[in-house]
Amino acid sequence: MMFLDLSGNLRRGDKVPDSKSGRNRQPRRTGRKTGGFPGSLWRFGRQKFTIMLVPHTEKRTVHFQISLFTMFFMGILFLGLLAGFFWFSLDFSGKEVLLASRSRDLVVTEASLDIIRDEVGQLVSSAGAFRNSLDDTMEILGLEGAVTDPATGGGDLASLFAVEQADGNTLAEVTDLQSLRVSLDDSVSSLEDIGLVLSSQKDLLSDIPTIWPLQGVRGWVTQVFGPSIHPFGKYWYLHRGIDLAFGYGVPIMATANGKVVKKEYDPNGFGYYIDVQHNYGFKTRYAHMQRQLVDVGQTVSQGEVIGTMGNSGMSTGPHVHYEVMIGTQLVDPIKFLNMANPDGSLQNITTTLQRYQ
Repeated sequence: MMFLDLSGNLRRGDKVPDSKSGRNRQPRRTGRKTGGFPGSLWRFGRQKFTIMLVPHTEKRTVHFQISLFTMFFMGILFLGLLAGFFWFSLDFSGKEVLLASRSRDLVVTEASLDIIRDEVGQLVSSAGAFRNSLDDTMEILGLEGAVTDPATGGGDLASLFAVEQADGNTLAEVTDLQSLRVSLDDSVSSLEDIGLVLSSQKDLLSDIPTIWPLQGVRGWVTQVFGPSIHPFGKYWYLHRGIDLAFGYGVPIMATANGKVVKKEYDPNGFGYYIDVQHNYGFKTRYAHMQRQLVDVGQTVSQGEVIGTMGNSGMSTGPHVHYEVMIGTQLVDPIKFLNMANPDGSLQNITTTLQRYQ
């Protein structure tokens, strides 16, 4: 028996008679079930839940439906927002600590900048004193100075750029340093001229007997140049040089560049002695030696050791008798030694020297 609904269609669950056997049979379903885990998951996620908001007043009840998928994505979104909030909070705290550290560094930098400004001011002042001293030195040497004022610069493009930068945001100390650099650059040529003059004077002094003949020690001047009483004959005579005493074996140096012209032994006078011929007509003698370390014809340099102090010949103790001659004229060696010792250090003498002065 078949039941029809008002629309004339078969209702679900009604049996359909078989035309051949006359028996009723179940109607065939046209849909197919989605199988497997993905289908089950899809059906599970599509389940819907109704959320109702019931007010405590007579207002209308609010309700809406939401699926599990929607709830899942809203949960993920909430967790993401929460994580972002914590991340930005930590980042802000780190930036705050960094800002505090930078503020402390800025305070230290400002203090250092003040120190640098003071140092730059002192440097500029010292550069001015150096410029004045250099100008005086150039004037004494008869050279034309080329030093410029550090405050005004060198007058070249560098000084122009320095002025332009000073009008901007550049510190005034930077301008002072740029002007100082220009001044120092201009001083190089003047210093080179002074170096040439000093080099020529050094070459001149190395050819003139101007250094102390004893190496490493000062010794004592026991006899000066001029009239004196002979230590053995007790009569007046002209002492031809100066006597320097210290001890046996003290190295004796050539007082100027030259050539050994005599190396002899005089038992009744100078003992072992050496004569060295120098430029400009100078000749020096070193007497009463213990040892002679050079030979005749040998070229020696100023400061080179030529022998050692002794007590040979007619001598009252270990010393060196030192003479200076220009041509055939004997001169006081002290005058030339003072050229290399302007500080008066040659006044280390005995009572004998004081008596004859």
